[in-house]
Amino acid sequence: MSTAKRPWHAADLLRLEAVGEPQLSAGGRLAYVVQEQDAENDKIITRIWVGDPVSGATRPLTAGTSDRSPRWAPDGRRLAFVSDRSGKPQVWVIDASGGEARQLCTEQRVESAPVWSPDGTRIAFVSRQFPADQWEPYPGAPGEDFDRARRAAGDTLGGETGGQKRDTPPLKVITELGHKLDGAGYFGDLRRQVLVVTVPGEDGWATPPVQQVTSGCHDHQEPTWSPDGRFLAVTGLRQKLQYEDHLRMDLWRVEVATGELVQLVKGAGPISCPAWSPDGRWIAYIGHHQSHGRSTTPGLWLARVDDPAGLPLAPGDTVCLTAGLDRPVGTAVPSDVRYAGPSVPPVWEPDSEGVLFLASDRGVGKLYRAAVDGGGRQVLLGSTECSVAAFDAAGGTIAYQGGNDTRPDQIYLFENGTSRQVTWANRALMEEVLVSPARHFVFTGADGWNVDGWLAKPANLEPGRLYPMVLMIHGGPHGIYGHSFMFAVQLLVSSGFVVLYTNPRGSQSYGQAFASAVVDDWGGKDYQDLMAGVDAVLEQGLVDPARLGITGWSYGGYMTNWAITQTQRFAAAVTGASVFNLHNFYGTSDIGFTFGEFQWHGTPWEEPGRLLGRSPVAGVDRVTTPVLILHGESDLRCPVEQAEQLFTALRRLGKTAVMVRYPGESHALKRPAYRVDRYQRTLSWFAHYLQGV
Repeated sequence: MSTAKRPWHAADLLRLEAVGEPQLSAGGRLAYVVQEQDAENDKIITRIWVGDPVSGATRPLTAGTSDRSPRWAPDGRRLAFVSDRSGKPQVWVIDASGGEARQLCTEQRVESAPVWSPDGTRIAFVSRQFPADQWEPYPGAPGEDFDRARRAAGDTLGGETGGQKRDTPPLKVITELGHKLDGAGYFGDLRRQVLVVTVPGEDGWATPPVQQVTSGCHDHQEPTWSPDGRFLAVTGLRQKLQYEDHLRMDLWRVEVATGELVQLVKGAGPISCPAWSPDGRWIAYIGHHQSHGRSTTPGLWLARVDDPAGLPLAPGDTVCLTAGLDRPVGTAVPSDVRYAGPSVPPVWEPDSEGVLFLASDRGVGKLYRAAVDGGGRQVLLGSTECSVAAFDAAGGTIAYQGGNDTRPDQIYLFENGTSRQVTWANRALMEEVLVSPARHFVFTGADGWNVDGWLAKPANLEPGRLYPMVLMIHGGPHGIYGHSFMFAVQLLVSSGFVVLYTNPRGSQSYGQAFASAVVDDWGGKDYQDLMAGVDAVLEQGLVDPARLGITGWSYGGYMTNWAITQTQRFAAAVTGASVFNLHNFYGTSDIGFTFGEFQWHGTPWEEPGRLLGRSPVAGVDRVTTPVLILHGESDLRCPVEQAEQLFTALRRLGKTAVMVRYPGESHALKRPAYRVDRYQRTLSWFAHYLQGV
């Protein structure tokens, strides 16, 4: 590691490119997304690149600033993608050799990746629509409420259902528990429907035929074609929701020509990422049966769908290909500078005898193969050297996205047992800055459990010198850290901090028992695990115990708040998008009434003492740590009122606290300028309180 290299700066975030969402054509051509930061206009730009299967050379295919979700036509000659270049998200099609892309001009906004029919003549997509033919007002509503609802839907969609934008924002009339989602906002009366658009020949591009194949006051998502192109399988819950249904999904088959719906699987829990087998017999999907509520480890399931007499399948009629694996399917180890596309579905082998899928194992993203006949599973890719985050497969080749603690994600091709790197994003920047590896170690947590930790140290350590340390805590609580690149870690380490991050109980990728151990015990043994990790590092004689910092986002913010009410060992804290009061989080968060009730086994009216007793608000008077509070003002997951309560309590008690609110931002900050500000403020706060800068 060269001492001539410079430390990272928060503004380096704007120079980082992110590559992801690899897609392979039948002929082995590669497409992927390149994401950059447009600092001048303060926005993220995405373009699609392609790679040659023989030479490995890559080049940009599109020139837009919002091109994403590339999907190859079955013959590999054309590529469909989604772009906002015409003013709203639409499907565009471009020849694989290049040239001008052509828009499949539809009235509907495209809100999913395009899905080609097997014959390459049609594309399915998801769009929110107003169910005018089935919408009913609530009992006692004013007579003009239908017109109000229709106008509101039109305003939300930009006038596409007959409404016009007005100076007065539309009302939010709410009748259901699940009426909002962080990052998406309030649902209103719009429902996600599946539509099919015909891909024209040389003529007719201006107004291609569009058919809505699902309908009603229900959401339908994730279409996947049957091999004969006659049907689409979709996920949805076509019933009036009861409380117990909010984590449940069913699998349906819709005949494209007629819209006839047949229920394939009656889910006992979530169902996502369906994929139809090439022989038409099976649909593979990711899901679980809620055996451990919201903390249940998702698995890979098979539903036999070629026998009409056996439909719909009950949960017990489906087959779990990952029984005994005890690892979360579809879960990648996160990175704070990764391009994350849609959820990665399982991929079938051409002979329908095996399924490829992604799962995480002890902080490593791995690609597995499972035999349909129950012949077992094997790991194809994934290690501490390259943790897999996304993949696609075709014609015996696997394209995958992966990285590690010293290298942001790149795209690789795996053929004939050998991997080769095909992208080299950020090469110049990585040669310019200090990059420190994170050493994995295992320490003893509560109850004698083994807990994984990672310790990143500044370059060129001076013997005998004690360094300040920052403890970073992941979200979730069923999140995960591991072998992936973390910009926040590199920023702090290159500025002279030791950084510790761990996977305490509750973290995924260690099995069901480990993941569920945090339920009904927030601030209990999970907190003990974290403090045991700090103690294990202090025993090494590298860190100054008087200069400890703590930070986290979401559940990590909760744990930061909790820790500073339990101990005075931390000299500085930065809490982001945090929870401070579990009692009113229940009724204000988009998931509070389901997630919160499961996690804490109680409601505010049944267990007020339990919720308040495990809330940082109960011990805020004991805080001595200076606290920097960061929060998005449009956060629906952990609403900004949580930050306001924390700030108000601390300042009322005469404590040191600063609150920074990011306008328009949801739970995860997206604006490049705000993300840079988050990292710069965090670094400056710790530099002041832990380094005396």
